[in-house]
Amino acid sequence: MTEWQRINGGQGAERVARALELGAGAQSSLAPLLLPLAQRVECSAYDAVMLPAVRTRNAALLPVDEHARIVYTRQDAHQLQGQWDVIVLKSVLGGLHRVHHSTLADVHATLVQLMQHLSPGGWLVTLDNGVSAVAPLLARLGARRNGWRLLRRGDLPAPAFYASYGVLSSFSAATRLGAAGAAIDDALYVADRVLTPLARQHAVHLHAYRQGTVA
Repeated sequence: MTEWQRINGGQGAERVARALELGAGAQSSLAPLLLPLAQRVECSAYDAVMLPAVRTRNAALLPVDEHARIVYTRQDAHQLQGQWDVIVLKSVLGGLHRVHHSTLADVHATLVQLMQHLSPGGWLVTLDNGVSAVAPLLARLGARRNGWRLLRRGDLPAPAFYASYGVLSSFSAATRLGAAGAAIDDALYVADRVLTPLARQHAVHLHAYRQGTVA
């Protein structure tokens, strides 16, 4: 059973009509992973300048006919226009609600706002950076000086589905160091396979909410 089938109550063989990736970046886009779930995928970025790089990256990964099912737009999480069956955010909430000028209540309010753009029975899925055991060390080395919000388990409202993972995987070395960084990421992944069951706080949190379940 796939993770999506687990989230969707054991279902998931049938594609939904529309999915949205909110907050795609030049080095990271989940849109290719959404294609098996939706007939049409909207890949959006807050800054339209990023879209050509996102499009080029995704096109290199996909057959032409599959890539044709992705449309690229500029969307602001606070001013969404449209309705979708699935909305997915990766490393977005921490940037929208930096610790210097926001609270967890603001994060919760954004979740409620986003769910207003779901079709009946739709899903909101977030992947967020977490406070792992190595987060204090990384902070001493200068990480997250920009106030990026890191989450702990329980910071967000209770979801329909929750999963967390990783201790060392707090960033992508490949985006900074290319092939050498990819080798580092692979090594960290192997280590995290061992460390994740032993850790209380993880580096990545996944929350999935059914439309209408957060108020």
